[in-house]
Amino acid sequence: MSILQIYMQSDGKVLEILPEEVENAEFAVEDVVCQVLLELFGGGSVDDVSIHFSSYLLNRRQCSIQVHAQCSYQSFALIPCTSENIELAVERSIGPIMTELFGPVKVNCVILDPSPWNRKNGPALHRSA
Repeated sequence: MSILQIYMQSDGKVLEILPEEVENAEFAVEDVVCQVLLELFGGGSVDDVSIHFSSYLLNRRQCSIQVHAQCSYQSFALIPCTSENIELAVERSIGPIMTELFGPVKVNCVILDPSPWNRKNGPALHRSA
């Protein structure tokens, strides 16, 4: 299994989730990511979802969303099966759905580590928006 990390940020203009609803929001994000993993990889698992709200800045409350998941990159449904294409597909698949939950969301970074147990071959591959 490969490690997939997704980092997102709401811009705070329209925040559909309140800080008191973090646990429910984390479950919703987990469900969205599971759907994306099923669509792109035929399955996978979400290990952790973290949502952190910042304090108000210019009447805006921003939040950051971090997701750690596992998937089998060899099962990627699109061609070519490159890290860059996988990361871009994840970003494009998850962005619109997250916007429905949180208002405008930017996917800051998607990191795919195709072989987390073999660190001798170099660092993880990643794409930043």
